[in-house]
Amino acid sequence: MVNSVDEVILFATEPSICDYITGGINYRYLKRPGFLDTQEAKVQDLIREFLKMDRSDIIVMFHITSPFLKPETVAECVEKVKSGEYETAFTAFQVDQRCWFKGRPLNCNIENGHNITTKPVIVEHSLYVFKRSVFETTSQRISSNPYVKIVDIVEGHDIDTPEDFKVAELIVNTGLLDPDEYK
Repeated sequence: MVNSVDEVILFATEPSICDYITGGINYRYLKRPGFLDTQEAKVQDLIREFLKMDRSDIIVMFHITSPFLKPETVAECVEKVKSGEYETAFTAFQVDQRCWFKGRPLNCNIENGHNITTKPVIVEHSLYVFKRSVFETTSQRISSNPYVKIVDIVEGHDIDTPEDFKVAELIVNTGLLDPDEYK
């Protein structure tokens, strides 16, 4: 549990999702409008509808597809925003490999042959902490100067495909996780 979070709200269309909440987590279910259950719905639409139903000043948003997010990571991001040091925060992981985009090198210079130097690419993860005022002004959950919390590849693992689920099972079944880190 994260002490700096005052209330956990499960914003979902189907209340049966509550049947999967375990471990004594105190939360409030807030019914999400069904019109948001489409591939066309943008995250901004979800946030906008949530803000119509809740008066929180700071929103901590993450998705159930990121099961390895650690409580201390959430707490650190919340504190950075609560303190006023940043208006927004998000998690990301760093890729230190040669990356290409649209047929061209993204983060490396390949003109020197085998002596290739790369610059890390930062990939957004799934935890976002932002002030209501930022979203109401910009319709964005990331401001121009966010706090970026770099997480490792395990904590940053996101489940979007059947292959991602297999990797998550491997992470759990091989003992890579310390259960005490997730209390």
